[in-house]
Amino acid sequence: MIPRHRPPFDAISLLNTALRCFAKRQGMEDIERLYQTSLNVGNAVWLPSARFGITNSIQLNVPKTGTVVCPAFNCGAVFHAASECGLPVQFADCQQSSFLLDTSTKPVSDSAVILSEMFGQRFSVAELSQPLVSEAACRVFDMAMAIPTPQDMQRMKDADVTVLSFGLGKSLYAGWGGMALTHCRDTATELRRLRNAALRPAGVLSRTKWNAQLIARTAAHQPVIYRQLRELKQRKNGDQNSAEESAFTRQSHEWHRPPTGYSATKSVENWNNTEQFSERRRQLCHEYSRQLGEAAVHIQLPESTHAALSHYSIRIHEHHRIPLRQHLWNNGIDVGTLFPFPEHLCSPSDFPNASSASKEVLNLPLSNQLTTEDVTKICNSIKCGMAIPELKNSAKRAA
Repeated sequence: MIPRHRPPFDAISLLNTALRCFAKRQGMEDIERLYQTSLNVGNAVWLPSARFGITNSIQLNVPKTGTVVCPAFNCGAVFHAASECGLPVQFADCQQSSFLLDTSTKPVSDSAVILSEMFGQRFSVAELSQPLVSEAACRVFDMAMAIPTPQDMQRMKDADVTVLSFGLGKSLYAGWGGMALTHCRDTATELRRLRNAALRPAGVLSRTKWNAQLIARTAAHQPVIYRQLRELKQRKNGDQNSAEESAFTRQSHEWHRPPTGYSATKSVENWNNTEQFSERRRQLCHEYSRQLGEAAVHIQLPESTHAALSHYSIRIHEHHRIPLRQHLWNNGIDVGTLFPFPEHLCSPSDFPNASSASKEVLNLPLSNQLTTEDVTKICNSIKCGMAIPELKNSAKRAA
């Protein structure tokens, strides 16, 4: 079974990391120093999660009379982060043929704009030059799904912050945690102070449990056992995130959990391998585009980019998505449908592009553990699936 996503390392790599921890265990300061130097950014702060960074960065840089501009096409963690700022939240639609925020809308005074770079895709220079973004009091580059580069850091102004995630399903997965990157020393100092105040002491048993969860999750994404575990989870929870992943409160571990030496060491190792990770993802994206090009009349492919994406995210007619996803599952391929439209927060009629994107997106697997043969199997299954009667019938019903 080809999983919908996989950590950037396998179980054997984790065992090797455990052995290296006995010789030299890394910590928060080691991660911060490595990111700061490698990315040529003024300051780097380890955080318990990306959402912690979004909320606190906005609170530090936007007046109490301000507003948070948040993309309507986004994940629940970002919606939670925006709501925790204590400011009015103004949702914004995405672009018509993109998963990214439409930056051409009217600017908002004293605003923080959350620039979520979905699936690792990047905003263009022209998009960032629009008044909505250029006039904002604070811009938060949400790169939770991306692998950052020194060039990305050059986009930030003094009050801006870039946040990364080491959480499950992310390109830099290391169990939990994240990073805040900023050129502003005062913002970094305050984020570090808030982090230190929020982190809760953890004993040996708790740290051992968290390390065991990291190993178990990595093992669970091994193709040989993935299908059985995924089916078990779906019978228990449906196709929703686990209770832990959906616990969007300040009491969840994303606000308080410190790193262990094990997870910190894996974060350092991941960063030292990012050039290899990124190149492999670019190669696989090129292969997807090459093999799916002939099917592009039915499928919208992502724009060509040099960025290392977290998923190869295509768009397909909403009436085709469920039967095609089931067809792929039957052929040993699991794909994602991130993100559902937040109808509890927004009306679909007010955000038609985000609503359409939520119904049409299909996230194809992409990781440095994916092989070219895997991509060929996925592409062939998609092309065969588009010809099955169920999809043809759904197209007739849609018409």
